[in-house]
Amino acid sequence: MKLLILLLIFVLSGMPSSLCAEEVIVDSLYWQNAEQKMEEEEYKDAARIYSEMIVLGDSLFRVYTGERVEDMRKDYTIDELELQNSAQQKRLLQLSFIIILSLAVFLLGGFFYLKKVGKRLLYSKNELQKAKSMAEESIRNKSLFLSNMSHEIKTPLNALAGFSEVLTTPGIDEATRVQCNDVIQLNSELLLKLINDVVDISCLDVANMKFSITTHEVVTLCRNVVKMLDNIKQTSADIRFETELTSLEIETDQGRLQQMLVNLLVNATKFTKEGSITLALRLDEQGFAEFSVTDTGCGIPLERQSTIFGRFEKLNEGVQGTGLGLSICKLIIKRLGGEIWVDSGYTAGARFVFIHPLKQEVVR
Repeated sequence: MKLLILLLIFVLSGMPSSLCAEEVIVDSLYWQNAEQKMEEEEYKDAARIYSEMIVLGDSLFRVYTGERVEDMRKDYTIDELELQNSAQQKRLLQLSFIIILSLAVFLLGGFFYLKKVGKRLLYSKNELQKAKSMAEESIRNKSLFLSNMSHEIKTPLNALAGFSEVLTTPGIDEATRVQCNDVIQLNSELLLKLINDVVDISCLDVANMKFSITTHEVVTLCRNVVKMLDNIKQTSADIRFETELTSLEIETDQGRLQQMLVNLLVNATKFTKEGSITLALRLDEQGFAEFSVTDTGCGIPLERQSTIFGRFEKLNEGVQGTGLGLSICKLIIKRLGGEIWVDSGYTAGARFVFIHPLKQEVVR
């Protein structure tokens, strides 16, 4: 009996104070009554009291365990909700990260796409601007061509028509006839040169045009060109050739090189009424053949030197010519692998310089 009572006390003492506080007084009363019955040797009543205490302990234990189970269920429910919330938050974070990453990739792709489109638009704009500039230049060249041709052709044709009519006039003397014949011949040559210049500028624009490249001795070529022009010159200026070389062989197109030299020398005679015109030849420091035509004429203004090789560019509109000679020279020497320029340091007139390689790297 005492063992059972001790077990009951242990169980009751293990209960939380919140559950047993109000029962302690009742238990102590039961206990005192049971002790009193034991002292009075009323064992039957004492046993009944102890039995009631056991029943009461069982009731309290059931209440306690029920409350503990309920508390555990609540704690589990709260923990489960927290876990669910945590899982949902984790899923939301993952979804947000994926959305942000996708948005960043989309924006980055859009940025590069727009940049690529912008480059294409800029390239198209530049190409359109180039095409527009070329069209405007073509229209300008066409207008200049028609203007120059109408003026340049009209002058020799008028001379040819006028002096041909004079030749048919009855009773003219022989001196007048010879003079008219010279004028007719001169203007015929001018008209022929005009046509040749137009043909040359159109042919040299063809990209696949082939030059006839062979080895030629250019010292003799220069002497012959100077001698020829000295016989037909229309100026009092002295035309001469200077070089320290006894001979020089280069790979070139002889006809085109001679055309360049003639163009430059004839151009010099137009602006040099007196003084001298000098064709010079030497080897420069880089091993190129350097040709130069120097005159003591009116010279070229510094601001015009950069544009003088353009088509239809004329230093003096009143001078006979098409404005194509220098542009033809530039096209020829470029095809032959050289360069041409105006010597801006020479101020006593004009000096044109061009270099020509001794050997052609590419057969043209």
